[in-house]
Amino acid sequence: MDDVPVSVVIATYEEGAALADTVRSVLAADPRPAEILLVDDGSTDGSAIGPWPAPVRVLRREHHGIASARNAGALAAAQPVLVFLDAHCDVAADWLPPLLQAIDRHADAIAGPAMHDWREPRQAGCGARLVDPLFTYQWSRPQGEEIHAVGLVPGGCLAVRRELLLTAGGFGPFRAFGLEDVDLSLRWWRAGRPLLGVPRSRVTHQFRATPPYRLDQQAWVENVLTTALRHLSGARLAQTVRCCTSLPSFSGAIAAALARWSTDEPLPASPRALDDYLRDWAPRAWTGS
Repeated sequence: MDDVPVSVVIATYEEGAALADTVRSVLAADPRPAEILLVDDGSTDGSAIGPWPAPVRVLRREHHGIASARNAGALAAAQPVLVFLDAHCDVAADWLPPLLQAIDRHADAIAGPAMHDWREPRQAGCGARLVDPLFTYQWSRPQGEEIHAVGLVPGGCLAVRRELLLTAGGFGPFRAFGLEDVDLSLRWWRAGRPLLGVPRSRVTHQFRATPPYRLDQQAWVENVLTTALRHLSGARLAQTVRCCTSLPSFSGAIAAALARWSTDEPLPASPRALDDYLRDWAPRAWTGS
């Protein structure tokens, strides 16, 4: 089958052998994407050096975190549809056509596959919902085999039209790792655009207790607070801030988040009310919601 007009963007940082395994699985799929773009976010382990076969190409950059790396990949990508994929995945041979079908039917959507746990392959989630004031999300069970609405498309694998993502500003101003997918889904939903689960597309993901690099706790707290400042107000915002105060990196994180927020461009006016989202997709995340 001919290659399809998709750029699979894999942001990678210190992923070791998992990166090559992920690329092999994408190359073995049928159809293949026209482009596989590896965004090496400052790795020092040599995992992105290659050599890589066509249609793989590598974009190397200093380490700035996954949101920035994905934005760099979106800008450099050559194809009209982007599929962002984590660097520790194994895709099914027929994973791409169902995602493309969802994007064809709903041109302004973000779509995500059924994500299977590599340790427990029978366990799968398709989309997610928020469950607490720190924007923790819980995977939702696939609803049959048909494309359906979800509350959040986790960033381990998501498909979107390149032009739409760039027009929307790409992933938000987040450091290191975490919350960039939550913010994108919230912005997308509030703009009146669909978030879709695609159960017929199957990806196996290595859900890891710890990544192969040191986590930056302050950056994660900053990202939580940045998401709260962008999307919440009143009692819900106060509740999220209170939940962060017990964390050891809170003081530095709130100072950095407030400084970033003061220079952040305001989000466009939203045709959808956040209360409607929280009622449907996060009914227990904030007390009093």
